[in-house]
Amino acid sequence: MKRNRLRLLALLMCLLLPLTACAETAVPEQQTAPNVVEILKKYTTLDLTGHLGKTVLINFFTEWCTYCMKEMPDMKEVNDLYDPESFQMILVHVWDGEDESNTENVKERFGMQHMTFWEDTDRMAAGVVGVPGYPATLILNPDGTLAAGQSGMLTYDVLTAFLDGMGVERVAAE
Repeated sequence: MKRNRLRLLALLMCLLLPLTACAETAVPEQQTAPNVVEILKKYTTLDLTGHLGKTVLINFFTEWCTYCMKEMPDMKEVNDLYDPESFQMILVHVWDGEDESNTENVKERFGMQHMTFWEDTDRMAAGVVGVPGYPATLILNPDGTLAAGQSGMLTYDVLTAFLDGMGVERVAAE
């Protein structure tokens, strides 16, 4: 019962906080956004506490999902654009009929070997946060609370506009 309430809360937050919304108005002051880091740590082995203090983007994907694969080049580009001191991307491979070989295929296909992947072998992480389908993306504030969520494919322009609006630092130009 408690898990179902958490899923419903997460799903509602994802629907209420689309990435296309202005970062300053994403969470009204009178509401408290759920702490996704605490929720994931309590119900899964995905421990993001080491990333507190950073903006964290969590992308849930499967290899069989056409839109997931279409957004992977943009995910890689966004990951490489932002300073790792203030930004962390976690690509959560949901094992929806897949296994670790699918992750390796994605890494190889898109040159993402340097990026952080996490295997959701039992689909618990996706379930706990209420992922309605793939792809799905959550963006967390540095304190671990939910800043925004989006079900469906995202583009480079939408992601960078949102992250820039949050004040996430980019990698210094060389």
